[in-house]
Amino acid sequence: MNESNNLCAVCGEGILHPQLGKSAVEYKGQSNELDLHFSLCDVCGSELSDAAQLRTNKRAMVAFKKQVDGLLTGTEVRALREKLGINQAEAAQVFGGGPVAFSKYESNDVTQSEAMDKLLRLAAELPVAFALLAKWAGFEQTTVAGEDWQVVDCASESITKLRTRRHRLRVVSCSTPMER
Repeated sequence: MNESNNLCAVCGEGILHPQLGKSAVEYKGQSNELDLHFSLCDVCGSELSDAAQLRTNKRAMVAFKKQVDGLLTGTEVRALREKLGINQAEAAQVFGGGPVAFSKYESNDVTQSEAMDKLLRLAAELPVAFALLAKWAGFEQTTVAGEDWQVVDCASESITKLRTRRHRLRVVSCSTPMER
């Protein structure tokens, strides 16, 4: 709250002081206690929230709803995007959703659709799926941070091998069908 807005709008005399309280919330049968941001007037005792406090409260509720719905939270969306090595604008180009979609997903201003959530999880789980989406979006990105990719030429076909600690996966990608 800035100095010009700290006068109580209810009584016009008191000064508003930022407070942090707890609020019990319930969504789809799940209960939680969220931090609630507001300001308290030192004269009349009114509780008021400014735009920034309301935004913070809304984001906490959206994050809770995402968690209950089994969707990636804003923090998880950001971690996934960073794992893929792309910025928010590039993520919007690769996955869709609009130019500022990932900013809104990551700050919990907006809940991504279930389809978008599944697409993000798929891209994180299968780097070849992300590479294909990136290629369709015009990116020539073929590596994902933390993954070991090796491209080998085999009879004029591009064979990409992905090795992980748990298993070995061979992915074949080519523009023409391979003979069996």
